[in-house]
Amino acid sequence: MPAEEHRNASPAAPHPPTDTAEEAIWLWTQIKAEARRDAESEPALASYLYSTILSHSSLERSLSFHLGNKLCSSTLLSTLLYDLFLNNFSTDPDLRAAASADLLAARYRDPACVSFSHCLLNYKGFLACQVCKL
Repeated sequence: MPAEEHRNASPAAPHPPTDTAEEAIWLWTQIKAEARRDAESEPALASYLYSTILSHSSLERSLSFHLGNKLCSSTLLSTLLYDLFLNNFSTDPDLRAAASADLLAARYRDPACVSFSHCLLNYKGFLACQVCKL
């Protein structure tokens, strides 16, 4: 591999535990660590990363907040969407597991995916899949 390609290759992602509950905790810990690292290296993004990821206690809350902001309009407020999405995540453990599985699949199967947090925030296909499941 040429030196230029080697520098731009995404680092190997660590593998999560096999237990579903532990996997969810591990994944959320990874996402928050990546967001902290990105906020430190790019201060202009710090408030965005804090409001979208770092201020939330779980992947479900972060994803509900992010999707609510992406899909809101002047007649459909982001707070209403947040409550709707979070309620769906809270009542259906399969939705939570599917969101985690989708993040893991994108990170491990897409060579362009550099981090879980990058996928969560920027991959339109990932976000579309989450909305379709809700």
